[in-house]
Amino acid sequence: MGRDEKQNGNLMKQCRIITLLVFLISLPVFLHAQSRFPGVISGKTIDGNTKAPVEYTNIVLKTVKSDSMVNGTVSDSTGFFQIKNVPFGTYVIEYSFIGYEKKRTDHITVDRKKSKIDVGELNLVSSSVTMNEVTVTAERNMMITKIDRKVFNVQTDIQSQTGTVSDVLQTIPSISVDMDGNISLRGSGNVTILIDGRPSVMGTAANLDQMPASLIEKIEVITNPSAKYKPDGTAGIINIILKKEQKTGFNSTLGANAGSNSRFNTNLQLNFNTGKVNLFGSYGYRQDYRWRSSDLQSQTIDTTTNNSVYLTQTSEGSARPSSHLGQLGLDWAISKKDDAGISGTFNFRQVKRNDVTNYLYRDTTLQTTEQFWRDHTGNESETSLGLKANYEHTFNKENEHVLRADFEYQRDSESEEDDYNNVYQIPVYPDQKTRSTANNKEENINLSVNYNRPLWSKASMEAGYEGNIQLTHQDQRVDDWMPESGQWITDTTQANRFYANQTVHAIFTTLSCSWGKFSMMAGLRAEETLLNLEFRTLNAITKSDYFALYPTLHLSLASGKNEWQLNYSRRVNRPDGEDMNPVPEYRDPRNIFVGNPNLKPEDIHSIELGYSLRLENLTLVPTLFYRYKVHGFTIVTSNLNDSVLVTTIDNLATDQSAGIDLSGTWQIAKIANLNFSTSGFYSQIDASNIGYSANKSTFSWNAKLNASISITKTTLFQFTGQYRSEMLTAQGNRQPTWVINLGLRQDLWKRKILLIATVSDLFNSQTMKSTVNTPLLVQESTRNRDGRVFYAGFVFNFGTNGKKSKDVKFEFDTGTENR
Repeated sequence: MGRDEKQNGNLMKQCRIITLLVFLISLPVFLHAQSRFPGVISGKTIDGNTKAPVEYTNIVLKTVKSDSMVNGTVSDSTGFFQIKNVPFGTYVIEYSFIGYEKKRTDHITVDRKKSKIDVGELNLVSSSVTMNEVTVTAERNMMITKIDRKVFNVQTDIQSQTGTVSDVLQTIPSISVDMDGNISLRGSGNVTILIDGRPSVMGTAANLDQMPASLIEKIEVITNPSAKYKPDGTAGIINIILKKEQKTGFNSTLGANAGSNSRFNTNLQLNFNTGKVNLFGSYGYRQDYRWRSSDLQSQTIDTTTNNSVYLTQTSEGSARPSSHLGQLGLDWAISKKDDAGISGTFNFRQVKRNDVTNYLYRDTTLQTTEQFWRDHTGNESETSLGLKANYEHTFNKENEHVLRADFEYQRDSESEEDDYNNVYQIPVYPDQKTRSTANNKEENINLSVNYNRPLWSKASMEAGYEGNIQLTHQDQRVDDWMPESGQWITDTTQANRFYANQTVHAIFTTLSCSWGKFSMMAGLRAEETLLNLEFRTLNAITKSDYFALYPTLHLSLASGKNEWQLNYSRRVNRPDGEDMNPVPEYRDPRNIFVGNPNLKPEDIHSIELGYSLRLENLTLVPTLFYRYKVHGFTIVTSNLNDSVLVTTIDNLATDQSAGIDLSGTWQIAKIANLNFSTSGFYSQIDASNIGYSANKSTFSWNAKLNASISITKTTLFQFTGQYRSEMLTAQGNRQPTWVINLGLRQDLWKRKILLIATVSDLFNSQTMKSTVNTPLLVQESTRNRDGRVFYAGFVFNFGTNGKKSKDVKFEFDTGTENR
């Protein structure tokens, strides 16, 4: 063998050694990389008895070898969950939720051959505990808290079986409802109200105060929405989701309740589901009774002469509201990837009123200058019709690549007729009779298209278009009775004819991505608003066209049972057309409301820092928030002369507030669930631009507690209490209020029949006191109502009670404000 051959042999031998060394070095790295190849585990959590999806179930992935946690998540509104980036290995899934037993799956092996595993449906069974040989089943949690929203399961609230939506809203953290039904969130009355994720004429305070809560499935509160949502409303979004049964076969629920002072309500829900087609419908009727009284003491000051006019005003009256609410719809599963639906709603509301108001005017020496009383009878009716249609196409099995289109049309007609009779005592005048009639109409047309798709393994995007047209017609006139001619003569100075056309075009996009335990969602929304206001009484027209960008940012860091989140959004609150109508509205001869045509939209910047801790029986969600508002709305009352007050709306220079929310749920000994919340916020307003204090600040807070106690296996007792502290206004303040409600439910025949008894405002403590203190006007007012109401009734469930089919996904993309 030659020298060259030996060298070649040695070279080849060296190459083989080097290759072997590289292989041996690379093998552990290669195997380690293979062992960490990302797998995906998915499934769905359902109630073992009803087969309904269980939302927010805690999902924990653990290794078989060490029983240590690898990853975790929670199920969504359809019960679906997915765990990504699972290393190759053998695992078990531990799943639990408050009110259910903790359970485990069999062993699950993730490898190269089976990297994507669907574990199917995971059944949850209600937890129970034995006490003195009586088995008590824990009631499922009424409130589910997430770091970006709160979900209130209305069906578990006994009050929801007898009360209204406004009654139920009072029990939800951060939400307050006054005796007039006006809703505020974190101290702000500028809230976006959605019905089934859409703006609705039924979302007004008057309608929610009459809508039966028994027709509601759940209520969601979103305080800092993403760019997907319409930015209207200072405080956030309240989404009210109506019941729509999805179980296969025929199913029905019938309920009826009778209350004190001839109160009555009933509701019926039906559905027939073949698996491909689901027909559903509901109807609710409610008859109510309301008694109100008020006392007002005011001093109007003439700073030039230093003379004062004193007014003592007392009133007492009653109202008999009634309402009909119906829904009929169809969902069609066209194929595994295509779904469509159509539904219609009908709402008729009527209110009959009778009240008497006494007026006593005195001068600086406290001598009576005028005294009279005013009789009032009124009849108000409102009819609302709505039509919805939707189509959804899913491109993949994971339901991550989706195209959805929604169309909605709503029409609302309202008429009101009020008759007044002024009877004068001092000085003696002939009686004065007036009649006021109003006819208002509103139409809403809404179209939206949403597209959602994954970009890569840890990123997705969503984009969409929304268009909304809102048409408003108002026609009001006042007639005076002329005894000489025996005829009604129109008072042209009080006529009010108004028309508004608002069109909004919007496009939005959001980008979501995650790195390990950190996730981010950034969004941008662009809106073009066209507004046309016609003050036909004044023969005047105002037009405006403005464009704005609304950015949002959501950051999240999750680690096991802990989660932190930082959110920012810019929002807007546009004034209603009637708030800008300068034609005087005579609420009575001594009180006039005048709109402000120069009213500017509120511009809001909102920041939140939240933390969530989820333990086996306890969930805590504290949240810090800050809102900075420019051109904030405020109500201003001033004296037109010695005896007439004028109320209008104006813009503040600045308005800022900061605070903390703490909400949570706690299951005690498996027989009681506590839902508790407290909110404290500091607010500061600058009203120097409208002639008041440059900086005025206050701290206010509220607290709520809801306790559900399973006395026996079939008997549930509920206690609800809330307190609302003093609140700052631009010209004064509003005094604290508190209320306590009780409820009892007895289940019979495996919950086929429920017997219910409730009492609201047990101590009749709902009194609203407010003050106004300015250099020209000092005023104190107290208002009371018959808050203590007793109800007793039943709920009867019957039908085939089949499995629950595919759930409808609600899109929350647009909204209107309710102030």
